[in-house]
Amino acid sequence: MFCRNWGCKVANPVDPALLAKLPRSFVPALNEQLQTWDLLFPSERRAIQWQMEWLARLPDASFRALFQPIVALEQKMELPDWKLSTERMSVRDTGILVRSPYYPQWRAEVEKVFEKIGAAREAEEGQRQRRRLIVCTMPGGAQVPSGPVWKSLEPQGHWLLLQSPFAEVLPKLFRAVAGRQRQPDVEPVERTWVLEYDEMLSLMRVDGAVTGLCFNGLGPVRREFLLRLNSIDRNLKTVDRTYDSLRHIDLDAMMKRAYQPDVREFVRNVFLSGNGALLFGNSFVQWGASEAFRRAAPQATFCRFGVRPKLKPFSSVVLFEDQHRANPVPDRPDPEGSFIDAQVLVEYVYLSAMREPEYTGRTLFLVAMPDDNCALALGSAEFLTPLTKGSVPLSTPQLTSAVTDWLAA
Repeated sequence: MFCRNWGCKVANPVDPALLAKLPRSFVPALNEQLQTWDLLFPSERRAIQWQMEWLARLPDASFRALFQPIVALEQKMELPDWKLSTERMSVRDTGILVRSPYYPQWRAEVEKVFEKIGAAREAEEGQRQRRRLIVCTMPGGAQVPSGPVWKSLEPQGHWLLLQSPFAEVLPKLFRAVAGRQRQPDVEPVERTWVLEYDEMLSLMRVDGAVTGLCFNGLGPVRREFLLRLNSIDRNLKTVDRTYDSLRHIDLDAMMKRAYQPDVREFVRNVFLSGNGALLFGNSFVQWGASEAFRRAAPQATFCRFGVRPKLKPFSSVVLFEDQHRANPVPDRPDPEGSFIDAQVLVEYVYLSAMREPEYTGRTLFLVAMPDDNCALALGSAEFLTPLTKGSVPLSTPQLTSAVTDWLAA
């Protein structure tokens, strides 16, 4: 049913008979993915392919039982007149769906369906999944409060003592992880990702494939998006037209470096999906990581939170305005506010990863403050137990060797 080669165009990758059997609300979202099949990440294409093939194998009675609660709810909802050819949900369509009194029930039933499909895939493919690594660093320069920094994470993890501040460890750890031996079943875009506020890791030359995205480095793209979004009339028809134009605007000329098409479109979608990614660098890091886990499933991900400027009064920030242009008062760094933001966002990064089957039960999570000689580690006891015996601080080579050996297993 699906073309398995990267970059190929697919005229009709899903059997129309299967598409017609799905609940009405599933069709626009699925069609949107299929229209951009060659822009999806390998992980996404594999997932859709597996889902469609699994559904096609289901006996008719099992298929109807799986989707019957959703179909029953759809019959009560006043949904738009979606056809099998509807390419996507418009802003107006989405508004109709979420305003329905049955929407909470519909969403719960959709989650149940995907949980069942995910459980079936995990049972079939789970043992073949690779180990994962996530490394998060906090902004520097803030006065660290006494007591736990991450109240929900620290009880689950172990503190690793280090011979050097983590700011000195990080570049060497990154080089070692990015340059690790290539595994034949991991595509280049699935190897190592960097999401950071200011450019550091994404500029480093390494021996392996790295996808590096930086909030400051993507400034020209962000400013163009903000300019267009802040100039539109606040009605659904205009919003739809503006978002459609932003989906088709050429980003290559605005980007400081060349990205392959799937990564370029990933950037576009991160900025268009909200969550503050257009305006706040640390929100970009968190939301970009969450979307990367969901879509690209990189084996190793580095998240660097940074120090943002103090928020300026009357900057119209809630209206997609860039406060640097809206308020001429010079920027002042806000390390304390940035630290508080990142405290929460680090936990969001962790929770986002743990929602994805590829990461559950097979992820090593490291988080540290740049000036401290320690790092909080969550994950595999197989990895942590040898490193947490005794109280001798780890050298940088010891930590990097342990991490890369664990990833390669």
